[in-house]
Amino acid sequence: MIVAYTTAPNESIAREIAHHLIKANLASCINLIPKVKSIYYWQDEIVEDSEVILMIKSGKSHQQLLINSIVKIHPYDIPEVIILPIEDGFKPYLDWLKNPISK
Repeated sequence: MIVAYTTAPNESIAREIAHHLIKANLASCINLIPKVKSIYYWQDEIVEDSEVILMIKSGKSHQQLLINSIVKIHPYDIPEVIILPIEDGFKPYLDWLKNPISK
């Protein structure tokens, strides 16, 4: 299992991305974390934006499809997509992530 992170410019777009990934069976669960302040360099200037973080739980076998799908539907030129392995956790929850009821 993996956790993928991406950001979106607002909650509406974050919800669209989340629904797309769930419907495509590329994620088992997605948390939207609103009101995040991002500060970064973009086109030679420091930018401050309010964003929404999507914390996406998925299977490692979906990793590249997940990345490709996010990049394809995301409004940013270069969307943040970071993948982290899930090393351990509460077994019943991890089992559910592997086999959610809708799959």
